[in-house]
Amino acid sequence: MTENAIQQDIAAHRRRNSTLVQDISERGGDTQRERSIDCFFHTRSEDNAIALSALLHAQGFRDISITHSEDGGDHPWTVQGILTCTVVAFTAPDCVEKLVRIAAQHDAVFDGWGTPLDEFTPTI
Repeated sequence: MTENAIQQDIAAHRRRNSTLVQDISERGGDTQRERSIDCFFHTRSEDNAIALSALLHAQGFRDISITHSEDGGDHPWTVQGILTCTVVAFTAPDCVEKLVRIAAQHDAVFDGWGTPLDEFTPTI
């Protein structure tokens, strides 16, 4: 991946993250509370998926899985991992850039993230 492509990917994630953070807030989600954040990466090869998984584990990701899809196109291997942190910290520009660059180092793409909205309204 070229530096220009990396920068475009980072900018695209930042735009999506802005929308996601707003959506979470509008639905009553606390973006400052630590929560499980599921992250998705797609790689070209199983070897890259394994190497990426090891690096993600070293970065604090847990419950990492690797799956293969015949319909995966150029990136048929999916690496999924969970990171526990706040949405605000996760969507910070330096974190976004770090994940995009980690993916690029493994001939992969960072596809994005998701988190459950499990806020509960207190009852009396």
